[in-house]
Amino acid sequence: MCIFTIMIATWLGHSCFCLKAESGVVVILDPFLGEEVGYPFPRIRSDIVAVSHEHPDHNNVAGVLGHPQVIRGPGIHEALGIRFLGIKSSHDDAGGRERGQNTIFCFTMDAIRICHLGDIGEPLRPFQVDAVGPVDLLFLPVGGKYTIDAAGADEVMRQLRPAVAVPMHYRTPNLGFELDGVGEFLRGRTVRRPLTSLQLGREDLQSGGWVALLSCPAAGVVDGSID
Repeated sequence: MCIFTIMIATWLGHSCFCLKAESGVVVILDPFLGEEVGYPFPRIRSDIVAVSHEHPDHNNVAGVLGHPQVIRGPGIHEALGIRFLGIKSSHDDAGGRERGQNTIFCFTMDAIRICHLGDIGEPLRPFQVDAVGPVDLLFLPVGGKYTIDAAGADEVMRQLRPAVAVPMHYRTPNLGFELDGVGEFLRGRTVRRPLTSLQLGREDLQSGGWVALLSCPAAGVVDGSID
């Protein structure tokens, strides 16, 4: 059997992920400031950093080692052969009047279509669903309070129908502020846990519709059992 090995995704905590392509290119999404989140941001080097919005629990570019190219805001961005599409969205359900704007990022690594929703505050609008298009790997917030909650994430799952979804931005033992846990979102879903990292093959995408619950020792999540 031929295994289609692709990039490796690691959860660094909160809404931050490190993606490593087979080529060795590293992308970090939404790096956080440790003082804001409640546990330290790791010493990690990256080639590209994408920032969904300018809140300190998502925009700690200075904490990333190396000299990464930084992607911000709506529009088309090119970096090291990767095309990023930034889609305008709101951090709340009031058009951004309460918590500002947010950028959804869609891009392809190793033939996998990836979407990171950042801190969306409401389910997607039709133009956003159309702009995102097909999704293989979806990173979506589920913790409520400042973003969509489990019910909102359920609706987004129906809108985008990703092959694999990874929840983010939810309560963990070491988090420094209050969010809902991940348990409500997981209820009734096919969940693979605990995963120290996510490595996908073609058969994983073909089976589709499952949730990967990643571990993050710094966040106090080791066995994927946080509710």
